[in-house]
Amino acid sequence: MSRKSLFFFSVLPFLIACQSTLEVDLLFYGGHVHSYGPQSMDASCMVVDQGKVIAIGNEDSLRSIYHGIREENLEGAHVYPGWHDAHAHFASTGKGLREVQLKGLTSWEACLIAIQSYIEQNPDSKWIIGRGWDQNLWDGAFPDRRLLDSLFSDHFFYLSRVDGHAALVSGNVLKELKYDGNTEIEGGHLVHDANTPERLTGILIDAAANKAKAILPEPSSEDWRKSLLAAQELFIANGVSAITEAGLPLARIQLIDSMQKEGSLHIKFVAMLNPGPKEFDFAEKVGIYETPQLKVSSFKLYADGALGSRGALLKAPYCDHAGHGLAIHAPHYFDSICNRIYQLGFQANTHCIGDSANWLLLETYAKYLKGPNDLRWRIEHAQIVEREDLPYFGNYSIIPSVQPTHATSDMPWIQDRLCRDRMTGAYAYRSLLAQTGVLPLGTDAPVENINPIQTFISAVYRMNEQGQPSGGFQIEESLAKEDALRGMTYWAAYAGFVEHLYGRLEPTMAADFVIYNQDLETASYANLVNLLPQSVWIDGVKYTE
Repeated sequence: MSRKSLFFFSVLPFLIACQSTLEVDLLFYGGHVHSYGPQSMDASCMVVDQGKVIAIGNEDSLRSIYHGIREENLEGAHVYPGWHDAHAHFASTGKGLREVQLKGLTSWEACLIAIQSYIEQNPDSKWIIGRGWDQNLWDGAFPDRRLLDSLFSDHFFYLSRVDGHAALVSGNVLKELKYDGNTEIEGGHLVHDANTPERLTGILIDAAANKAKAILPEPSSEDWRKSLLAAQELFIANGVSAITEAGLPLARIQLIDSMQKEGSLHIKFVAMLNPGPKEFDFAEKVGIYETPQLKVSSFKLYADGALGSRGALLKAPYCDHAGHGLAIHAPHYFDSICNRIYQLGFQANTHCIGDSANWLLLETYAKYLKGPNDLRWRIEHAQIVEREDLPYFGNYSIIPSVQPTHATSDMPWIQDRLCRDRMTGAYAYRSLLAQTGVLPLGTDAPVENINPIQTFISAVYRMNEQGQPSGGFQIEESLAKEDALRGMTYWAAYAGFVEHLYGRLEPTMAADFVIYNQDLETASYANLVNLLPQSVWIDGVKYTE
């Protein structure tokens, strides 16, 4: 019996003898409360006071100690810690809600119709910014700027691919950037017309797209406030109470901080800093920044691009395209910046998709981490990792932060990119967990569906929202249900150094929780696929119903 249990049972007779109970804000009973801490515990009752979990346990025992100002009969429902999306782009998700929506459209013609509709509804918009097109949903060919230039010549276009690593721009944007058939961009690529090589199609990949992004009109602070509030409404509706924001400028993080302090932004954040001069200056002067709602202790780096736009850096050439992908920076850059991050005592969290990018950063991390440690440096995505490189994660305590819905989104075309014999290290979640014992799960929203239940389904069943493929995609790399749920709660918090604040339902933790009418560990795929929360609570306050 633990000391905590001995204390509980020694105090209990005294409390009963006093023939009085302690008044608390909330008492939940008649359901199933799942803690998902390091050791999971299920209970029928939970006590909440002043925004914190006070106790979970047997209803009769807790009622002998507490009575709630408000009591909630769960009527058999299941309570889980509020979902923590371990890798998302919250601000971009909110901003995208006000732009052209191209995600899921199955032809370039459908995209053009959506663009036309947006222009009609926003006639004063000179710049048309959108996100979400995916050439893999039609014939696999990148779109071309030709129709944008002829149909909408009065507008400037920046249309980002679903992964955010490629964009289609109009001819007038190419002129603004002074891009022509001879332009070369380090860490980026400009796509040329196959029939007229000197002509640019308007497709820009990675660093080339980033230069175009830099000339886009910057939203005002008020625009960003509206975007953050819109994103919050969407995430909370899906049961998310905490976000690890995968890379922001300091100004955006400071806006989040101020909105949390004024009480308009309720979601909690672990925010990664972009590696700019202002951000490093902040880290050097302020150090790790933490409030009960915000943690800033890491930098977000990029090693390569994305598989969908063939920018992921591979050890061997793509099977369906010449070349190995794109290195965003030279190796010496990562050595230098990781050294700087290490000296600051911050985390390095690096976007690595291809096996070459993963190997490069794992080797660089190892140089500074030296062996087992508690610095919790992360590889974001860890999407394609050669089997021989997997031990780096365990040997140097490197956390792989993965997004299971990438596997089920990419599965129709991923073998074309890699060939069958290189698939064993692709989306290898069970193998990664075996190395580390920790596997935080995220969505990479707005790239993927923000609903954590889809994350859970993809992790466990390795099937998409249509139930494909039967039997699951590379099912040998699926996660156990309990591991998937811990990856969406405790491990996500652990990976951001906030497990002492939230991510589990235990005494002293924030009362962030989500209630479902299904037991997620026993529910069938059919009962999960369209599941939404009954209610969502943050700091003991109910936000949806």
